[in-house]
Amino acid sequence: MRKSLLLKHIDLSAHGIEVAPYFNPAVAKRDGHPVLTLDVFPTDTLRANAAKDRYVPAARIAEIEDVDIVADACGIGEAVTAMGRAGQFRYIVSSHNFEHLPNPIRFLQGCSVALAPGGVVSMAVPDGRACFDHFRMPTRLADWLSAYHRGLNQPSPETIFDLRSNVAEYFHFGVPHTGCDITFDDPRGFKPQNDLRASFAEYLKRTSEPQEYMDTHCTVTFGAALENMLWDLRFLGLIDLEVIEVTETLGLEFFVHLRKPEHATILDEATFYAARALRQRQIADSLGSAGFGRRGPGQSAFDVARSRLKRSIKAWVVRLLPGGTYQSLRAWNRRRRAR
Repeated sequence: MRKSLLLKHIDLSAHGIEVAPYFNPAVAKRDGHPVLTLDVFPTDTLRANAAKDRYVPAARIAEIEDVDIVADACGIGEAVTAMGRAGQFRYIVSSHNFEHLPNPIRFLQGCSVALAPGGVVSMAVPDGRACFDHFRMPTRLADWLSAYHRGLNQPSPETIFDLRSNVAEYFHFGVPHTGCDITFDDPRGFKPQNDLRASFAEYLKRTSEPQEYMDTHCTVTFGAALENMLWDLRFLGLIDLEVIEVTETLGLEFFVHLRKPEHATILDEATFYAARALRQRQIADSLGSAGFGRRGPGQSAFDVARSRLKRSIKAWVVRLLPGGTYQSLRAWNRRRRAR
């Protein structure tokens, strides 16, 4: 279901680009799709990194596909132009990459350069309320504008401090997770993890001297907030991509679909501001824990009840097992599925 939601507006027979799929591509070349892989690292480096990553099963390292475009995702427009392929792609897929980008406006502009008219950008984005960003404030359009006009190509010291000082884990019956299912879980399971003094010391160091690139979530958002920023950017003329759809959150992620228009269009100002007021009200209504307990896209009341029952049974089993047994069983099952 997840992949169908991500790819629902895409013609997989057409030429496209997938951004940083690592070992889990949504559109795989090995399945015969005419897709190019973009990543900041070349293939050999990705595989070497995966071999040291305890979260990547050894059997899946071979599934890392060859990187065709070695570039920062924010530079996708320049990269395809240098290849002589600007305007030749029908889709761009990005799964859990957009939130890492230090300059989202530049990325979206680059997508427009890469796409043919009618081409689609489809993204899976984590809901900041349901992942380790739970205690962080949502990103504002002003933050994106600052990054764009300052020409940022890495996370700012302030963004890194915000993450490090507010990062959380979700505890379900004592077992830590990076996030939760917004439909079923209790947001009170999130617990802050980091040391404020250590985060501040690192911040001061990063502001006083150059530091290595640190990967982090630069955008913390949820569906209604991100959709509003995308409409605002289009109204201001900073992007030309049209919003096809922004879904409700399913689990801890939601899906965003944008289209490069066939013809230039101008938004009617009165209509735009009326719709914007409704979006702003939806944002206000969705802040904090208000998004929890809602049915996700494509879920019936029966689906919700069945999932809650399964989670209750799972929690009961976890309580019965000796300490550490559940985590060991999960690791064994991941290895079994990888084989």
